[in-house]
Amino acid sequence: MTILQLSFFARATCTLSQCIRECIVNTSPKFYLGKFVKYRHYATAVRLKVDSQNVVSSGFPNVSGFDNIYLHDFVWENVEKWSNRTALICAVTGKSYTYGQLRKACSNLASNLRKHNFLPGDTIAMILPNIPEFALLVLAAHEAGLCTILINPGCMIYELKRQLKEEEIRAIFTFPAKYSDVKASREKNSNIPIILVNDRNVNNNFIFEADYLDNFMCNETEDFSVNEKTVVNYDDTVILPYSSGTTGTPKGVELSHRTIVSCMRQMMIPELFPGRETTEHHQEILPLILPLYHCYGLIVSLYCYLRMGAKLVCLPQFSQEKFMKLLEDYQCTIMYVVPPIIQMMVYNKQITSRHVGSLRNVTSGAAPLGEEIIERFRSYCPKDMIFVQGYGATELSSVAAIGASDGSPTSCGYLIPNTQMRIVSVQEDTLGKNLGPNETGEIYIRGPQVMKGYYKNPMATANTMDGDWYKTGDLGYYAEDGQLYLKGRLKEMIKVKGYQVAPAELEEVIRGYDKIQDVAVIGVPDNKYGEIPKAFIVPKAEAKIDENELKKFVAERLAKYKHLGHVQIIESIPKSMSGKILRRKLQYL
Repeated sequence: MTILQLSFFARATCTLSQCIRECIVNTSPKFYLGKFVKYRHYATAVRLKVDSQNVVSSGFPNVSGFDNIYLHDFVWENVEKWSNRTALICAVTGKSYTYGQLRKACSNLASNLRKHNFLPGDTIAMILPNIPEFALLVLAAHEAGLCTILINPGCMIYELKRQLKEEEIRAIFTFPAKYSDVKASREKNSNIPIILVNDRNVNNNFIFEADYLDNFMCNETEDFSVNEKTVVNYDDTVILPYSSGTTGTPKGVELSHRTIVSCMRQMMIPELFPGRETTEHHQEILPLILPLYHCYGLIVSLYCYLRMGAKLVCLPQFSQEKFMKLLEDYQCTIMYVVPPIIQMMVYNKQITSRHVGSLRNVTSGAAPLGEEIIERFRSYCPKDMIFVQGYGATELSSVAAIGASDGSPTSCGYLIPNTQMRIVSVQEDTLGKNLGPNETGEIYIRGPQVMKGYYKNPMATANTMDGDWYKTGDLGYYAEDGQLYLKGRLKEMIKVKGYQVAPAELEEVIRGYDKIQDVAVIGVPDNKYGEIPKAFIVPKAEAKIDENELKKFVAERLAKYKHLGHVQIIESIPKSMSGKILRRKLQYL
């Protein structure tokens, strides 16, 4: 049974109560809501199916075509149509590639990687900002059959050591400014080559002991022959982004060709995907402001829009001034953001309608936005600009739900095709029970976009999976029209500017400070960043804690978004009988 495809002004002949009555009297094992209802002042289509066990399925027809195609082939499927159009341009340096140039460079690099004995199944690490060469390298690695670990370039040596500890890494690709940190982090194997990704003599900063990507690009080769084509399984891991999952320190998330292509197919349906394919008279312009080492930026912004032939403008390092200049210079049509960017745009009086006048669609993700700030943002955007929110996770290849133009902008939208959801009770008296509409519980997701698992961490995988259901750790509910709303997080993660910060990771670092007896970290609300970490410290006997000194200690070891915002000295950390920190009690101290 498929959803009724009706326009925004379709015949809204039924009321919400009529829809509910129809569902109540329906005695079949499954019921389907496929009419329009008025909800929160928006005329919305009801897009969900719910069975007798309260398992919710997307109301959109299932999609196919993701079982037997490699990720890079899917991205390049129609590249000949727009080979002369700009694919990538750096907003800072102006360096650019057309689609024809980028496709040829990727094929050439893939072949040269093979000639340098990078074999199918080998693993490389990428520690790069948003530069055009990020796309070139990662797509060439896919084509060569390599698995790519994606690491935040803001990571400090302490974090890099943990993420680079696997001895089978064949090479680390990074940029000159990060060279010394990366070199110091090769704790177990100092023989892992470091390959710098930029022109050799940029700012006369040539590092003689390092290798350069130029050396892999200088000899042009023919495209892979049929016999030379990389033979890997569609279920082989193609990228390893890092996520903290529901608890604990960051873990590598195994995403395969199949899981990523399926997610792209699922989200790129006309009802949910705002991008239009490039034609002679139209090309979408998209700012690459979300980090490409994160699935949201990589899959949703880069891969999907390269497939559409869009012009992608790279911003290597985000700042308000550079972002404003990018918007003014390139007149973007589509934009993907996280809440702090929207908040910055709302409160920065220098940003005016001339910066956003060409925007046709803005999608926000990573954390929910409220109605007030959405309306303030929309007030200086074009009247026909569509603002939606989405919901997903790295473990879901980035997406589970996306808002539609006829939905409520405060929701996280509708389940994408081929996706199922359960809202599971977390209350003791109904623990584990599947809940119905408007009942809040933990969100479970099932679909072809779910990760293979956490790399070399079967225990963490088992803890976050219920069979083939991914337990998100987020609390939410779905309304009768099928839209998903978030209510908070069951998990302990702190979200700073849309980034996940694991309390356990901060606590591990702080315990290394010699004056600390015990510590617990929680997230506290912050107007600028959404949340910031707060540490509750139990000092050693007679030790005096200097707050600024402790903050500096953490700052020297962790990326900026993980830095402490507050420190509070207490006598003891509240814990359960099993020794688990009772973080909710800390919120009231």
